[in-house]
Amino acid sequence: MTTPTPRISVIITCYDYGKYVAKAVESALAQTYANTEIVAVNDGSRDDSLSVLASFGDRITLIDQPNQGSIAAYNRGFAESTGDVIVLLDADDLLEPDALESVAAVWRKSVAKVQWDLKIIDAEGRNLGRKFCNFDASYDAARVRASFQRTGTYRWPVSVGNAYARWFAEEMFPLSPEHGPDGALNTVAPVYGEVVTIARQLGSYRIHGKNLWSNTGTDLQRLPERIRQRASEVALMQRHARERGVALPDESALDHEIAFVNYRLMAKTLGLSYDGSRRDTRAGLFGKALNVLKNERYPARLSLAHALWFGALALVPRAPAERLMRLRFQRSLVKP
Repeated sequence: MTTPTPRISVIITCYDYGKYVAKAVESALAQTYANTEIVAVNDGSRDDSLSVLASFGDRITLIDQPNQGSIAAYNRGFAESTGDVIVLLDADDLLEPDALESVAAVWRKSVAKVQWDLKIIDAEGRNLGRKFCNFDASYDAARVRASFQRTGTYRWPVSVGNAYARWFAEEMFPLSPEHGPDGALNTVAPVYGEVVTIARQLGSYRIHGKNLWSNTGTDLQRLPERIRQRASEVALMQRHARERGVALPDESALDHEIAFVNYRLMAKTLGLSYDGSRRDTRAGLFGKALNVLKNERYPARLSLAHALWFGALALVPRAPAERLMRLRFQRSLVKP
């Protein structure tokens, strides 16, 4: 049963992103779907972000608070929102005009989350020709459910690529600093309900070198922290599953996520210590990567590119491997 014209809240959090936030708000205001609200939280920005947000007047709900960090800003934005569905739009990202209309078209009461593909853009908004997550039409709710039951995980995009049911989000908010918004919400969503995928690019994720989680190759020492946080999000999902009586597979979910097999193989190649590093080997992680590629059914060209990358990480000595990592993650800066 569908929910008639659900009210959709777009929650924008901003800290010192005056350069980008107007475009984010404009993308939310330009939606072809009418039953929406925009809640913007200025988290004590030191630049002109507040004045930029204030210029939109009563077209948005503006909250200005002392700097408390992104998690506190998300918590405040959610508390002030009223929608049946929420979308978390970072101040440097964008929504396509038909994004919310597309969400409403597939929404129903059993859905915990709708997700879609993202364009990757640079600091100036230029399309870098990459997609995240490369969904195909067959990646439907049944396939997500089968993947989750088999592996404890599934393919999901970052924050701007998701819309969450309020009834599900209320089980997660307020978020803690240990569990950020998209990682926690996306990981736990299948425990509560259906995950519906729209195999179209309905948003843009901007890479500009200052993103919290996008790697430019200059912060490789952060890999162990990324792995630790992801493991904590999986542990959070396991706790929710136990509380709801949802069965999970015995295998580690992190053995079935291409990004975190990649992070572990990079860290192992660099000789970095991380949770579980003693159990991992470069050859073993390469095998896990090939298994994920087979099961996820990426496009052939993308699968080949991933396989070559993982093979290089598994075989190349540390120094040249580190140069390869920097080159790969800086391709968004040199491609234009």
